[in-house]
This record gives sequence, structure tokens and C-alpha cells, in this order.
Amino acid sequence: MTNTTLSFVPRPLARAIALTSLPLLCFGATAVFAQDADLQELRQQVQQLEANLKSLESRAPALQENNSYLLKDGTGIKIGDTTISISGFIKADAKVGSHGNGSRNAYAVGTARNLAEFAANDINEWKTGFSARETRFGIGSKTLDVGGHDLTTYIEMDFHAGIDAGGNEVVSNSYNPRLRQAYGSWNGWDFGQTYTTFTDLAALPEILDQGNQAAMVYTRQPLIRYNMAAPGGKFMVSLENPEDGFSSVSYDDQSYPDLAARYQLRNEFGIYSLAGIVRSLEDDTADETTVTGGVSLSARIPTSGKDDLRLQYSYGALGRYMGLLSYPDFNREELANGNVEPLKIYGATAAYRHFWTPQWRSTLSLSHTEIVDDINSAASTLSYFDTATSVHANLLWSPHSKLTLGLEYAYWDFGVIGSASSNQYEQLMASAKLSF
Repeated sequence: MTNTTLSFVPRPLARAIALTSLPLLCFGATAVFAQDADLQELRQQVQQLEANLKSLESRAPALQENNSYLLKDGTGIKIGDTTISISGFIKADAKVGSHGNGSRNAYAVGTARNLAEFAANDINEWKTGFSARETRFGIGSKTLDVGGHDLTTYIEMDFHAGIDAGGNEVVSNSYNPRLRQAYGSWNGWDFGQTYTTFTDLAALPEILDQGNQAAMVYTRQPLIRYNMAAPGGKFMVSLENPEDGFSSVSYDDQSYPDLAARYQLRNEFGIYSLAGIVRSLEDDTADETTVTGGVSLSARIPTSGKDDLRLQYSYGALGRYMGLLSYPDFNREELANGNVEPLKIYGATAAYRHFWTPQWRSTLSLSHTEIVDDINSAASTLSYFDTATSVHANLLWSPHSKLTLGLEYAYWDFGVIGSASSNQYEQLMASAKLSF
């Protein structure tokens, strides 16, 4: 057997190549390690972005894509660290209402009290009014990393002032703009003027004559509010501007702000809310103060497909918070005698929204409100009604998310104070809403 021994004898050329390549190999290894570090840092950034997106989703307003009352946080013009966005819509309305001889421009702008006044007269004539006064314009801003938190602001205006506000229908149909909202949000806090915490925007029915259902709980006012995460949803508590006025009459200034709170539960079964409000009503002449308040339960429940059911029940000394000044805060007969007696009322609304197709939908809404306390005189300073019932039915077509055309029928019934009789009012409405 022959044994073969292999030996390695270094060659000068090979040694030179190996020595020359050694720095390159070390650099390559360093590059690989650096690339791995970069990839690890990129993974961490992606994970942080995903966490931030989940956090933003958990703080997002309830179903804001279906709610024109809420600011949409979208793209805009970026100037430095601040993004400016513009939003709003043009809304053209045509209304035909029963019982003519109403006040100026009454069939373009109407609240429950106005409609009750028209229903109480003896003239059964249908009158027509056109309006674009609900047209809305808003400017929002978002600034990143202000003290470690994003800062957002929003200001909104429309032209939907009261019937007695300056304007005309004779020549120019010009009306002054009015402030709807002006507020900022930072680190869970809201400062400025916006919707009261006692209002549940998610439960509002989708009707063309927005806000004009009998038991609507709705107020915008200056406030300071704190929002926090809570099990299954969020909790909000606020101090808000106190007021006990009725119609154009404002009574004595209040010593303490209104205190409002809301717990909102959100899950795949819908949006559910419990809200409460505490108020201090005062009369300087009688030197008397009464602490009172109210509660409200509401829900927005998904049913079949995109359909949903919206429910709300409210009870207490709600006054200006319910029905757009349907009732005063005080029992005004008792107030005339020097007694501060809150006027207790209740209201309930049920509305079902059905999608016939992705573009066609309808809402049927039934709403009722009533004074719980006894009103003894038909000559009460309430003057029109102690109960109100409204029914709205519509057909809406949205070929695009920015365009909605619709027709709506509304029927109202107002119970006469001190009587078993009631007065009725009917309204037909056509509307075009073009958003931007």
C-alpha cells in the first residue's frame, strides 16, 4: 500500500492575496452586521407605526364616515409641522309646509316651536320656501408633537341663523355667517365651543331636516372636556356653559357650570351610551337656587347588512337641551310666584335606516317628547304645546360619497296645554347636499 501525504506549502502570491483580502472580508462582515441592525431598527419602526395606528383607531369618533357633524381627519395642505384641511358642504333645501301665514322665511328655517305656532293657526294653506342657509364651511388643523401630543383645531360656520336674524328673501337672499364650532384638542382635552357631552351624535337619525325631530338632545356651547379610555370604549366628562334662557329671554346668570358626563361602549354589536348632566338653576329675585339634572340612554345597533337601529331615551330637567327650545328650564308659572321649580320632561326617539342598494337608503324616525309636571292653565306662558310627536320618512340617493339627493315627508302633532285637543303640521322637503 502506498501512503500519500498531502501538505500545504504557502506560496508568496497566495499569501499576498489572502492578506490583501482580509480587510475586505472584515468590511463585508461589518456591512452585514450593520444591515442587520438597520433591518431590526426598521422592524421596530413598523411595529411602532402599527401600534400608533391601533391607538388612533381606538380614539376615532364613532362611525364618523356617516356623520357630517364630526370633523374628518383627512389629508390637507402641510405647512411646517401643521396640516391644514378644508371641509364642508353646499346644502340646497326646498320645503313645502302646511298652515300658511308663518313668520318671515318660516318654511326655510323651522324649529318645533315655530311649527307648533303655524299648526295652531286656522289657515290651512301650503306655502313654499327655498334655502341654502344650512351650507357649512370648516377649517381644521393638525400639528404633530406639541409637547409630545398632536394638537388639532377646528372652526366651523354656516348661515342657518334664526328667523329673526338679519337677511331677506326679496332681492339678495343674503345672510350673515354664524359660528357653529371653534375648539381645539390636545392630550385628551377639548377646549372651546362644540357639541355638548350630553349629545350622542351617533344616535341621531339621518333625516334631511336635521335636528328637527321632537326629542332631539342637541346643544353646542363652550366647554372644557376630558376624554379617557374606559373598558370597551371611552369616558368623557366636561364643565360647560350654564344657561337657563328660553327663546330670546335669558334669565339670571348662573354661578356654577353645567357638569356633563358620558360613557360610550363600542363593539361589533353597536354603540351604546349612558350620559348624565347636573345643572344649577337660579333666580336672583327669589334668591333661590336649585340643583337638578337629567339622564340619557342611547344606542346605534347594526342589524342586517348596512342597516341600523338608533334609539334614545332622556328624562329630567332638560330644558334647552331637548327639542331645540321646545320647553323652558323652569316651570314659568311657579317662577312668576318666586319659586324656582325645574320643569321635568322626557323624550324618546326610534329610527331605522335601511339600505335598498349601496346607493339608495331610507330612514323612518318616530320621536316624542312630553312635560311630566302638571301645567294647570291653558294660558300658560308655554303658550303652544305640552307634547310633541314627529314622524319623518325619506328616500336618499348617494351615487358618490360627496353627493346626496333626497325627498322627505314629516308629520308633527302638538298637544294643546290644558286641553285634550292637538294641532297638526305637515312638511315636504327636497334636498341636495354636495360635500367637499
